[in-house]
Amino acid sequence: MKTSDWISVKTFLPPKEDKKWASSDVVWVYDEECGQRKGYLDDDNQWCDANECWYLNHVTHWMPLPDDPPKEKNEL
Repeated sequence: MKTSDWISVKTFLPPKEDKKWASSDVVWVYDEECGQRKGYLDDDNQWCDANECWYLNHVTHWMPLPDDPPKEKNEL
């Protein structure tokens, strides 16, 4: 992940399914109080920590999670 990959929450938010109770996919977020962590937007557009189930109230930026690394031949 590069610094240029960060997206301001003022510019764009992660997409959510077009359903009333949909949350966004898990993304990498930067919260001014908690630092970097995995999070998501819930159905009320509130940022939530993806691991601890608490609200993140100071998210300024986010980015998609990177793809998993490719499997090595001996791991198949």
